[in-house]
Amino acid sequence: MSPHTEVGIVLLGICALLVTTVFVESRRREKTGGLGQVPPPDPAHARRIAALRDEDYDLVLRGGARVNGLSVTWPFADLLVSRNQIELRVRTLVPIRITRTEVTGVRRVRGLFSRGFKFRTESGRLDKVSFWPVGKAAEQLAELGWH
Repeated sequence: MSPHTEVGIVLLGICALLVTTVFVESRRREKTGGLGQVPPPDPAHARRIAALRDEDYDLVLRGGARVNGLSVTWPFADLLVSRNQIELRVRTLVPIRITRTEVTGVRRVRGLFSRGFKFRTESGRLDKVSFWPVGKAAEQLAELGWH
């Protein structure tokens, strides 16, 4: 076999590996909603989402967030909280609205230098979403009934 043939076989193998990787990654993102996206809520929960103005929320927290592989640092994420719903606004992304009925619990998570939290749901829709507030936000959330 000539050296050119061996190089051609190696290049063909690399191309096949790249095509396979792109296909597998696109299928994974399709299931999770895409980079920085989350799947829509179940129709039963979606009907309960209200279009609230900023002043209708009881609490506004600023911090960082991680949404399905996309990370933003402070001050590019805002969490707007009312007693019945939460809206996570991450710059350049569509707001993520979460109803109280969808959330089964709030789980605190620990990072290297800070603490954040995740919202647990039965559907797992928010499994790849975390918010990292500045300050102690867990007590403020608990006061509004988000445990």
